Amino acid sequence: MNRLGSIWSAGAGLLRAAVPGTQRDLVRLRLQRFGRKNLPFYRIVAADSRSPRDGKCLEYLGTYNPIPNQWGEKVVTLNIERIKYWIVVGAQPTETIAKMLGGCGILPPLPMRHWQEPKTKKG
Repeated sequence: MNRLGSIWSAGAGLLRAAVPGTQRDLVRLRLQRFGRKNLPFYRIVAADSRSPRDGKCLEYLGTYNPIPNQWGEKVVTLNIERIKYWIVVGAQPTETIAKMLGGCGILPPLPMRHWQEPKTKKG
């Protein structure tokens, strides 16, 4: 069993004992938008799921710049230890963050979604 797996099982028991069931899913790992019009910059944060997108957060975990730099790279910085901690205590990543963490090897990669054209009725 890898290190994260052992931390996950230990942390899940602590979470169940310390937090009532209805409050476990309140923390989300998500993006907070900064920058200006047509030039976005995002912070990766742990935030209460009920707070607004750019509202107060619990902790800053990294950054994401979707605008490619001069070498064509989109820069992502992550505090991996704190992200693992938040996942262990029950924080749920948004789909975008889950894709990033899957690409970095922190979470298993998400399955690809395939878009299907709607079926048209012949008539």
